[in-house]
Amino acid sequence: MGESECDHGRDDVTEAFDEVIRLMIRHLNDHGGLTFPAITCLGRLYRDGPARLTALAAAVGASQPSTSQLVQRLERQGLVARVRDPQDGRASLIVLSDAGRTLVANRLRERRDRLTELLATLSPEDDASLRLAMQVIRPIVRRLTETARRSEAQAGS
Repeated sequence: MGESECDHGRDDVTEAFDEVIRLMIRHLNDHGGLTFPAITCLGRLYRDGPARLTALAAAVGASQPSTSQLVQRLERQGLVARVRDPQDGRASLIVLSDAGRTLVANRLRERRDRLTELLATLSPEDDASLRLAMQVIRPIVRRLTETARRSEAQAGS
């Protein structure tokens, strides 16, 4: 395969990912009055557990001061709390509150329910094709996610 053919193939993959992202953001997520950085922050805490402010800033792609303001807003809403870092008593960790954990869990459930409804509209042939494609793409996406996490961790060091 020539270089231009390879670039065209990457363009197709990039466009497909963009379409999936648009589907997720526009049609499957109820933002519930939260900003995208707030959703990203809460999701990061839900998936990975307590984090220092610097790690959250890297996760949401924002500066530390703006992430600090975001965390303060989320604290006032009762969605997160600060706790002392057991490994460094001078530092604090941001943790999800019970209300924050419930909010994220409900959002995930609602998103999965909505996606299930959309998938039910597929023909049996399209459903089978999508299932096969997902078996192939899932480990690849996991590797891409891990590569992105390592890159973020290196950038934050």
